[in-house]
Amino acid sequence: MKKIHHQLQTIEGKFIAGVLLVIVLLFAYYFFAKPADVISNTTEEITISKTDHVRGAQDGILTLVVFGDFQCPACAAYEPLVQQVVEDNKTIVKSVYKHFPLTQIHQNAMIAAKASEAAALQGKFWEMHDLLYEKQKDWSLGINAYDVLLTYATTLGLDTNKFKEDLNNKEIEDKIFAEYKEGVRLGVQGTPTFFLNGKKLESPTSLESFNRLILETAANLPK
Repeated sequence: MKKIHHQLQTIEGKFIAGVLLVIVLLFAYYFFAKPADVISNTTEEITISKTDHVRGAQDGILTLVVFGDFQCPACAAYEPLVQQVVEDNKTIVKSVYKHFPLTQIHQNAMIAAKASEAAALQGKFWEMHDLLYEKQKDWSLGINAYDVLLTYATTLGLDTNKFKEDLNNKEIEDKIFAEYKEGVRLGVQGTPTFFLNGKKLESPTSLESFNRLILETAANLPK
């Protein structure tokens, strides 16, 4: 009887292991086999205003819009890739950052977004943007995020009194909410989400595929 019970346990164990293996293989296929350069067929109308933050080719023929959340780990992981893509294509690509703070799950996302806009009022948006992603682990999960952000303002040489006032600036809050609502209208559900000339990118998983997509899109533009 014990022998039969042992055999049944062995069979059950092998079955469970087999099911898990299938799940892992399916996940791996989905993640790695999914085309990295697929874009949607729908071209969305995305507003680029004077208050938006742009770097790269200011008059670039391609516009890469990034909806991001400073507390999002995936955004921080993608940021070096985004910066390198812009650098590799600096004569044709302009990159535009838009806020999409996931406040339901990221307690410090909103204050970080406000900090970047407060820095922008002193001409240091991109410096604060880069610092927030680079130092994400230092401020994102702490209860003292406000104090840490003040040290970043000092590091960047900002007027800290003005910075503190601007963290409560209603216009800044309205700007962030407006960009969030725009993201919702465009179907953004998570971060980072990318749009290239109005078309949503599915999953740019490598620098090579991202650059290839950029060059193919540029080549297919009307002459």
